[in-house]
Amino acid sequence: MIIPPAVVPNSACYRETEILHYGEPGNDFQTCYLTIPRECPSPAPVTVWFHGGGLTGDGAQDCLPALYNGKNIVVEVRYRLSPATPATGAIEDAAAALARIISGIDSWGGDRRRLFIGGISAGAYLAAIVGMNPRFLAPYGLDPRRELAGLMLVSGQMTTHYQLKIDLGYPGNQFTPVIDDYAPLAHASADLPPIVLVTGAPGLDIAGRPEENAFFAATLRALGHRHVEHYALPGHDHSGAFASCNFLLERFLEKILAERQ
Repeated sequence: MIIPPAVVPNSACYRETEILHYGEPGNDFQTCYLTIPRECPSPAPVTVWFHGGGLTGDGAQDCLPALYNGKNIVVEVRYRLSPATPATGAIEDAAAALARIISGIDSWGGDRRRLFIGGISAGAYLAAIVGMNPRFLAPYGLDPRRELAGLMLVSGQMTTHYQLKIDLGYPGNQFTPVIDDYAPLAHASADLPPIVLVTGAPGLDIAGRPEENAFFAATLRALGHRHVEHYALPGHDHSGAFASCNFLLERFLEKILAERQ
């Protein structure tokens, strides 16, 4: 059974949401929800959003009003989940969904030069790993450094994800930090697209999450990355960071879009 799309903020400005399929025929988890503005500017910016849930949980999740501003095409992605599928399957799905979206972007009136990806929590991890590690888009003939205008990562894990370590049988506790090919941190470089990182406060967000995002931002700056923003929101826990990040993402989008006019 296909999970219905999330409630669309600013719905009066958008057409009815369309369901796109990718991956295996009949797999309801491998779906995207495409929402196009009623008065779609041509070509329009496109934002791809991955939901959270620790790579084990799914469900309709309201996307941010900053994305549904009446000008952006928005695509919300669903993906296979652990334990039914090892967490590596979620990464493969994120890449396959992004490739499917890129292949259709012109037909929807979208602008490939203004394609953003992002997510919350596990979704931010997926956006980060497919947006930074080139091997996941390579089978589709795509390079994230050429395809993406920016990454919007809200409380995402920058080390190798907890659930992936569990599914692949890594030694030690799931909270033991690992930086290998599955860690966004391992792929920090100056030529990545512009990035905004938002977390809750240390001690309130998931253990270590604000600190590893701060370290990732510092690493990017040290490498000479031209545009990285990092915010650890005082008094905010994990879900609170998502609830309060709208303005920061909206401002980030405006900055990058202004540069790409």
